[in-house]
Amino acid sequence: MSSRQIRLSTFDQIKNRLKEFSGKKINIVLHDRTVLFGELKSVDNTQLTFVNMRLEAFSLSLNDISEVYLDFKE
Repeated sequence: MSSRQIRLSTFDQIKNRLKEFSGKKINIVLHDRTVLFGELKSVDNTQLTFVNMRLEAFSLSLNDISEVYLDFKE
């Protein structure tokens, strides 16, 4: 079984494609290079909500995100 990585690295890609990954574990890179890991819960036009591995919920503005990437098996 092979592994594949998807990277969303522009604001338009993040805004338009992130809804496809609801319920999946994603890595979020902020503009200050902080990386967050957790399960994507919801996305709208301005922000996303996710739960980290400590089961803490976070909401982030899409404007604060530099890149989103996730790995999955094919």
